[in-house]
Amino acid sequence: MTGAARNRMAWAGAWSREHNNARYEELLPRLANVDRFYVDMHPWWPIRGLRRRIWLPLLTMWLGVRYPLLLCTDWRKIRWIRNRVVVDHDDPLFAPAEVRALNAPNVAAVVVTSDAVKSKFLELGVRPPVHVVPQGVAAFAIDEKRVRAVRAGWNRSSGEIAAGYHQPRFDFSDELPAGAQQMYAVDTLIEVMERSRRKDPRLVLWLVGEPSAKVREYAERNSWIRLIGYQRRPELMDYVAAFDIGLYPRRLDLMGRASIKVLEYMACGVPVVGFRVAEMGAVVEGEAGIAATTDTAFAAGLVALAKDPRRRLRLGRNGMKTAAAFDWDLLAEKYRGLLDQYSSYKEDE
Repeated sequence: MTGAARNRMAWAGAWSREHNNARYEELLPRLANVDRFYVDMHPWWPIRGLRRRIWLPLLTMWLGVRYPLLLCTDWRKIRWIRNRVVVDHDDPLFAPAEVRALNAPNVAAVVVTSDAVKSKFLELGVRPPVHVVPQGVAAFAIDEKRVRAVRAGWNRSSGEIAAGYHQPRFDFSDELPAGAQQMYAVDTLIEVMERSRRKDPRLVLWLVGEPSAKVREYAERNSWIRLIGYQRRPELMDYVAAFDIGLYPRRLDLMGRASIKVLEYMACGVPVVGFRVAEMGAVVEGEAGIAATTDTAFAAGLVALAKDPRRRLRLGRNGMKTAAAFDWDLLAEKYRGLLDQYSSYKEDE
């Protein structure tokens, strides 16, 4: 083991030219004490498959020998690693297989995104220390000229109220497997928007992401839907800041998993309307929006904010204040210190 490797940690993972996990896209470059090995997911599926199924496991196993401590962001890779590992687990399902993997002898610690997730894992019998480093948002300066240009490009009249939602892809429920429908289908969002527009037709829906053929066909028949397309993270924030209202239409309660999407709305000063699930906790606590329990209440919340620009401004300012505590630079400093606690070697040795 070289001196350089023994004083550092390593991470390896699949990396796409298009869409990546937002947490790791923001966090990894800020971890100066971690050497990062990105395995590019080639557009051509045979090369992509070889890299994911053969090269990535071999690389991870090699790093697990060369480095005394690895940062792992996929619990399924734990079995490939010989030396000690800190596991960042941002999307838990609380399945027995996860708990068994997290209890492997080489797992030094587990990092999750909320106290609720930590409590759940402890109840399920996870033995290594469990730490909380929440989801965050990147500090950025909103350029009002860019935001105005975005609004001018997508609002067709000065009176429109843009209710916006972003995710990598938009599908109707019948286009998705059963397990993904509650998370990603836009059926409920479309229904709620139709209901709210009957009360206030100024409301329009911005969808920032790649639409399926059926979503595109539906939008062509309904001019109040604006298909903006997929945007990379730096450009994405220009669109989020241009929303008048940010939407969180997911009914599925993920048992405390924090939502970067919600924090992004808040950091941009955009009031949020969503269903009352755990992921809306920061909105409720920060008085940054409306958490609804039914479709009717969701639509009513949209209409209420559309008619009250002063309230939108007040809720948006509350959100910005709350989101400031979740700046990625602050969280990364905490994370670096946490990893140093579990490093076998110190710089001064």
